[in-house]
Amino acid sequence: MHMSATPALGFISMSFVRNPGELLAIHRELLALAIEHGLHLTKVYVEEPGPPSAAFDLLESLLESDGQPLVVPTLHHLAGLGHPVQIRDHLRQCTHEVLIAAKPAERTC
Repeated sequence: MHMSATPALGFISMSFVRNPGELLAIHRELLALAIEHGLHLTKVYVEEPGPPSAAFDLLESLLESDGQPLVVPTLHHLAGLGHPVQIRDHLRQCTHEVLIAAKPAERTC
């Protein structure tokens, strides 16, 4: 079997998801983005509302990995861990690339 894809982790916060159908759609977006970047999404952590637990499991997995990339729908999904931009910058400093699935809105003017 040809294994060239780099393993990556995903993270979705249910605080930003309206229903199971949307969760499924977001999950597919993360998978598509990972594939597009030559990554293999090995696990997607889903944070339920309430005290963060999946978020900390995710951080633990990232810390144990060697620069494993993280795929998120938007930076907002990292808010449970702190300020999303600071979390992203910290992960990048620790050699974890953070990929964002949501495309920025096109400017129309």
